[in-house]
Amino acid sequence: MTHHIEQPYPNCAGIIIWALLLACCCGQARATTTVKLPDWVCAHPDAIFIDGFQPGAGITRLPSNGSGGAIGNVTRVVNVPGYGSHTIHLRTPPSYSPNHPLPLVLALHGQAGSPSAANTAAQAVRNAWASIADAQGFIVIAPVATGGSGGWIAPPPNPSDYDIFAAAIADAEAAYNIDRSRRIGWGFSAGGHVMHDIMFNDFGAPLSIDTFAAYSVSAGVLQGLACQGLNASQCNALIAAASRHIPIDIHVGSSDPLLPNATSDRNFFQNNGWVLSSNLWFTTFSGGHSYATAQLGEIWSNLCPFQALP
Repeated sequence: MTHHIEQPYPNCAGIIIWALLLACCCGQARATTTVKLPDWVCAHPDAIFIDGFQPGAGITRLPSNGSGGAIGNVTRVVNVPGYGSHTIHLRTPPSYSPNHPLPLVLALHGQAGSPSAANTAAQAVRNAWASIADAQGFIVIAPVATGGSGGWIAPPPNPSDYDIFAAAIADAEAAYNIDRSRRIGWGFSAGGHVMHDIMFNDFGAPLSIDTFAAYSVSAGVLQGLACQGLNASQCNALIAAASRHIPIDIHVGSSDPLLPNATSDRNFFQNNGWVLSSNLWFTTFSGGHSYATAQLGEIWSNLCPFQALP
């Protein structure tokens, strides 16, 4: 059954993409640990290699050692075997140097309404993150959804849009030097539903909770996809079975119809060992089903210190 997630709720050869994919996205599986970096890492992103702030023993990195990517707003095309060629919009900060591996944010837009609108929505989320990426020193990648109504196609079957995400990560890590221990996921609305799904379900897609150090949803909920069709007890069991307490940030508007669902999600996580203001953040803001750059800045501040190490 194909899941179409469409409610508000320079081309790289496929063989290269998938070789990188297996090395970069799947290599951390089965033994991933969440580590919190020293505070100075996020307070001084340009000083990442300087030990003067405090001992740098905890700054273990997994550099991708990629090279050749352009700076600023960039559009790339990735090929997914059996699924075709797909557009990815990127933002690379002007300060980027291949000598300095940067974190990566995978940003997923919400349901757009049509394929052409999905392309616009992907650029919009890339642009919303751009000023933060430039100031804080990370790279943003924003894929374009392939569903007929501009929404995401989730597995099963495989391949699906989740394979586009994995190919986009692998392509970015080949073109830029990215710290593979500091991949952060974020999604708005249907993109948020997808983020929850990636973390807590396994349909054989080539990325999972082990791909990411932390993730965030803006107006996304477990019932949108990850727990779709499950009762409260079954959803709780799904969360309880997670391989680790991955840091999570939830942002939702005070007048968003999904606020009750998002509140229930917070409770599921707390009931299963997540701790508020430690590895779980729940923020309500004045507004509806939306997101804003100011909120993205809060999300980055909360999740920036985390890395995932094998």
